[in-house]
Amino acid sequence: MNVNRLMRHVGRYVPAYSLIEKSMNKSVNKGYYRNRLSEVGLVDSDMLIVGTVARSGTHYAMLLLANYIAHSAGQKDGYSPSEMNDLFPNNWHLSYLNYHNIPFGPYNNRSIAVPDKRINCLGVNEITRSHAVFQRVFWKNSKVLHLYRNPLDYSVSLYNYKHKKRPDLPDRLASPNDVLELKFENYVAMYKSYVQAARSGKYRLFRLAYEELIRSPEFYLDAILRWMGLEPSADIVVKAVESSSIKRTKEQEAKGSVVNPTALGLKGSFISSGVVGQWRSHYSDSEFRYWEQKFESEGINLNSFILE
Repeated sequence: MNVNRLMRHVGRYVPAYSLIEKSMNKSVNKGYYRNRLSEVGLVDSDMLIVGTVARSGTHYAMLLLANYIAHSAGQKDGYSPSEMNDLFPNNWHLSYLNYHNIPFGPYNNRSIAVPDKRINCLGVNEITRSHAVFQRVFWKNSKVLHLYRNPLDYSVSLYNYKHKKRPDLPDRLASPNDVLELKFENYVAMYKSYVQAARSGKYRLFRLAYEELIRSPEFYLDAILRWMGLEPSADIVVKAVESSSIKRTKEQEAKGSVVNPTALGLKGSFISSGVVGQWRSHYSDSEFRYWEQKFESEGINLNSFILE
């Protein structure tokens, strides 16, 4: 555990630590992050950050936005996943600021690609992604699209992606239940950070359940674009959704297109079924009650999620 993570771990038990952390983050924001953005001609208000719980539709949402851009420009067939990554090449915490290493650094791991000017038609100059907890200091003026998923289906998808499809992984887990045990604290911290940010009313934050986006992609793509300040074309929204389907994405993967270039060692498709309620094939009634109680202990009602 590096010194940055050790500080946050200890800070969980120190009442005043949140104020100390906020002060340190403000210093990093002024002394590093703003300069990092300026290297590629950005300020924080230029950015849309797709901040999500893992396996909650991050790349699907970005593909929808990419294909809205494509069809707005008259691109007949839309963009492939690889073309989407060319359009949105920067991962926020890898390119702009490694939040795991705040406050002492090192703050970034890779160079920044200059944002593509095609993005400007959406009213922002950069669209990037992150699986970080909500970054109150660094994202204060940015637009943040938050996608989350019911934790049981999240665990199934993460198990399939991280363990089942990586046969050479030395620490493979045996079931989605094991994955949720491992990721419980992380999931809770992620979920609650965005809920609290939304309740504060201080941020440009749009929260959306993955299940709603999957079931009604045209409605919610339209809603996202309107939240971004646009007047979207209904015809282009329909085309963008058609060009972003799971079926089409898998066909393009088979031809060599890559959804997530950072997904190393993966066997098979990056895409899972997307089915809501698949957790029922993996969790018994007693396991459901166990998780219901465990989430309740954190002030989260498991039944408030879309479970099927």
